[in-house]
Amino acid sequence: MRKTLKRLLALGVAIAMAAVGYLSYRNKKMDRLYAEAAGYPQFFRGTSQSTEAVRELATYRGERATALLLYVALGHGPLVWGDTQTEAINALAKRDDPKISRVVADLLQPHEGLATRQASAAALQHLPCKDECIRSILHYLERVWVGEPNYEDRTVRPSGFQDVTKSLQNEQQVLYANLYSVLRREKLETLTTLMNVYGLGSDGPSPFALDLVSHLGVPEACPLLQQSDRAIQKLSAESYRAPRQELQSALASLNCE
Repeated sequence: MRKTLKRLLALGVAIAMAAVGYLSYRNKKMDRLYAEAAGYPQFFRGTSQSTEAVRELATYRGERATALLLYVALGHGPLVWGDTQTEAINALAKRDDPKISRVVADLLQPHEGLATRQASAAALQHLPCKDECIRSILHYLERVWVGEPNYEDRTVRPSGFQDVTKSLQNEQQVLYANLYSVLRREKLETLTTLMNVYGLGSDGPSPFALDLVSHLGVPEACPLLQQSDRAIQKLSAESYRAPRQELQSALASLNCE
């Protein structure tokens, strides 16, 4: 009996040591792949090798692998190539984790490159997007709506490059359409944020919010629009400034009755 117990104990110790050894090897391997992807000097690689490192890192599951992919997606490292960052975002899109969408949505900034924003918008098509994620999308769209230029719009091109400008504008429209589709999918969260942050339903709704619900074509916004309309009608135009015309346009576009 004692011999049997000793053998079982020895086997348990051996299995535990093997597990610890495997985890140590696994973590070191992931750290090495991250270093290659992030462009650390001792592991410096070109674009293709860095991108391949991201693909291999994406084969690992678990929070550690996800965190390392997020670092690359955010451009954390001495030299993260644009293609490598995009590959990391694409890899994250295949992981059903709400915290990923929050980080990916933060990349929707006008100063980020078009490819990064495109990858972010495409990834959000496949990720759950709630709360902070929706707010990030709306914040980005609002900045563009008020006229803030995107990164690619800041380049002054000679008159002979209208085709390039037109092509970029078309790509931007696809990006916006992808973001609109996420907002439509998450209608309740979107309308809640438009109500709490942009005043939809109050006597001072944001013109951006009014224009957005028209673009989205969501009739579920009608009760909030009508609520704003009733509140504004109680106030005289001479004593209170409100987006009356924009509100009527939104009501008409959604056929609110």
